[in-house]
Amino acid sequence: MFKNLKFGISNLFGTWYLELGASINVKPSKGFTLMEMLVTVGIFAIISTVVIVRNAQFDNETLLQNLAYDVALSVRQAQQFGVNVRSSGEDEMGEDVFEGAYGIHFDTESPTYFAFVDTNENGIYDSPEELMETYTLGRGAMIGLICDVQSKETVCLKELDIIFRRPDPDAVINNGEVARATVELIS
Repeated sequence: MFKNLKFGISNLFGTWYLELGASINVKPSKGFTLMEMLVTVGIFAIISTVVIVRNAQFDNETLLQNLAYDVALSVRQAQQFGVNVRSSGEDEMGEDVFEGAYGIHFDTESPTYFAFVDTNENGIYDSPEELMETYTLGRGAMIGLICDVQSKETVCLKELDIIFRRPDPDAVINNGEVARATVELIS
């Protein structure tokens, strides 16, 4: 507590005084109260939780989107092999054989899908001898649904084969039984 403070200011014209006759109480600051600290920590915790949860969702969405791109690229590669005539093997004379369609096989009960050569030309993947490459979905991803969307009612399928046969670049789905289908990926 201060009483009767005097401040003096001197310059060329003299000295000026300012007197404060009233009492001034100066209370030292004690910092944050407990309630202020709890509110601050609570707000920080809520914001951190929201950021962490959204980041995890963003990561899952990004991984699933990349997986969808990988599947689309696999289908596109099968189309290129089918239309551009990739050799499906060699005959007895060691000559390249350019027969058969190329395709992709999906199964809802498997975390993998297959690229295959339809050597017996039945329009579906039906034997391990036709297997060209196995793709694993990874990170807990699965094929959720395979649906035939050509009819008025959506019909879900257990398996789906997409093949490309030269010279037509259009896909043949399940040996022509399905005109349009969707494959749903889940993680």
